[in-house]
Amino acid sequence: MNKQPLDLNRLRVFRAIWECRNVSRAAEALGVSQPTVSHALRELRTHFGDRIFVRCPGGVMPTPLAETIARRISQALALLEQGLDIRGEFDPSSSRREFTIVMTDIAEAIILPRILGLCRREAPAVAFRAIQLPTESIVSALRDGAADAAIGFSPALRASLLHKPFFRSDYVCVASASHPRIRGRMKLQDFTGERHAVAQAQGTGHHAVEAALQRMGLLDAIGARVPHFLALPTIVASSDLIATIPRPLAELMLPVAAVRVHPLPIRLPKLLIEQFWHERFHDDAASRWLRDLLPRAMQEVFATGPQGFKRAVD
Repeated sequence: MNKQPLDLNRLRVFRAIWECRNVSRAAEALGVSQPTVSHALRELRTHFGDRIFVRCPGGVMPTPLAETIARRISQALALLEQGLDIRGEFDPSSSRREFTIVMTDIAEAIILPRILGLCRREAPAVAFRAIQLPTESIVSALRDGAADAAIGFSPALRASLLHKPFFRSDYVCVASASHPRIRGRMKLQDFTGERHAVAQAQGTGHHAVEAALQRMGLLDAIGARVPHFLALPTIVASSDLIATIPRPLAELMLPVAAVRVHPLPIRLPKLLIEQFWHERFHDDAASRWLRDLLPRAMQEVFATGPQGFKRAVD
């Protein structure tokens, strides 16, 4: 027997001849020409030092050696093909995978509970970890698999990542319900005359708020800077500061913070909340399931509130 490695394609030819008992029909089953199969059969004979298949009326018959190795070859090919057939193997109903999602504190408060609610029914053992990253770190985290998706208002990410819109919203201004100077609708002079609380919100496009204050010469009027939005309504409720925040957060906090929500008296860009993912994982079964889950979680938000969202149309 030849000790040189055998081309795996020759094993496929062996199996086809074994099953068809005819060289021409084996070639047809493999989608190749008869000379190709005949050439492979000659190589098999040389490798095993045996005729392998011999002519008989209507086709060929295996030799005793062929009968001995046939089962091994069939099992080896079946294991190889099974091992390579890994598409679509993510089963959310039984998976214990932990997905990592880059999201702001607002998304943690509004979207994450709906994600967990859906998974309670269809993926009870799947877990989620929410993290926050600076914008410059999000692309590499998604590319390297350190994070599975990102959710938020992050226009700077659109050029580097695949993305899909969730919903549109806008900013509003919140002030204490007992603010001594703001009564009724907030006017421009109220906005420019009061001190502000600002969320820096790394990894997002919300720097537009502080940029607007800078353009208006109001940086000196910033009385508090915090890293996250979620604290702003309670800060405002217990002080004379005002804050510009996304409308969904204002509506979420109305039942728990003594604030009034006012239309913003200045113009700011609309918020387009999107999900982002890296092209490397676009066809991954688990990633596809997650990307389908996230908009369904947003449908839960639309169904139950907050009510200030506008669906994305692009």
